[in-house]
Amino acid sequence: MNHVNTVTISGLIHHLSRKKQSYFPFSIRHENLWTDGTLRKDFLNARTFRDDLKETLSALDENTPILVKGVLRSSKGSGELFLDVNEAQVLNELGQPVNMVSLSGEVHVIKAQNEGENATGKYTRFAVRQEDPENGRDFIVVRVYDDGGDTMRNMLAEKNDNDPVTVEGTLRSSRGSGVNYVRCTKLE
Repeated sequence: MNHVNTVTISGLIHHLSRKKQSYFPFSIRHENLWTDGTLRKDFLNARTFRDDLKETLSALDENTPILVKGVLRSSKGSGELFLDVNEAQVLNELGQPVNMVSLSGEVHVIKAQNEGENATGKYTRFAVRQEDPENGRDFIVVRVYDDGGDTMRNMLAEKNDNDPVTVEGTLRSSRGSGVNYVRCTKLE
């Protein structure tokens, strides 16, 4: 089954220490104004497996503005969420921040610590499960926040394991742990 999995993000490249690996690891520092007027900085984990992009991205200076496109994956070892970058463009200037995620798959109910609360409100966590013969199985963690009337959280509460789900949102990093997740803005 073909699932939707597209991500487009602009930000500043942040180099990570590189061990001998088959991919080039880096993060994207994405900045935008938050609801309280402060500047929100997310460090979004990214990797590229493409040789041409490994060479191009590793040669960039720290804090070079870039726009990347790719898909979300979960690390087979740790389950850590990362952006698998398959397109990258160096920008002259950062301009208006871009952070768009579109996903579809099946609901995977997270039983342990599926609810939480932080400075931006109460949320429910679940994963979008995507499976295909080429890439195996990914569990992409999503947070659904209160949206005033709990509409999206109520919609999620009506879903069961394996139900189809479509999510639109943004890629974020937790201010406490730095763990990456999708912040849901639309749920179907």
